[in-house]
Amino acid sequence: MASNHIPDQRTYAFHLKASEILREKPERMDEVRSVLDHWRAMTGTQAEGWAEKWQALIKDLEVSEIADLICNSGEEMDFYRKSSPFACLLSDAERMEIIQRIKFDYE
Repeated sequence: MASNHIPDQRTYAFHLKASEILREKPERMDEVRSVLDHWRAMTGTQAEGWAEKWQALIKDLEVSEIADLICNSGEEMDFYRKSSPFACLLSDAERMEIIQRIKFDYE
């Protein structure tokens, strides 16, 4: 990941963890699909638009391919990670650990 911007680094770290979770428990992709269904039901909102973007991006991919995709570097994935259904995979403790680690790395 090219950016040294802390929110981008944190978001990337969240997705690295989400990727790890998907590899260990591919069935958790059902949670992501539920988030996308919920967002899609929010007609006329940005959430609906994000659901459509994500669905188009992952529709024909296996879970392992999705796990790879969400960790890709580059502007396109940086853009997608800003509003991601994969956040549902992380526990509060996992989120806080990443926040603290990234904060410490940049202090």
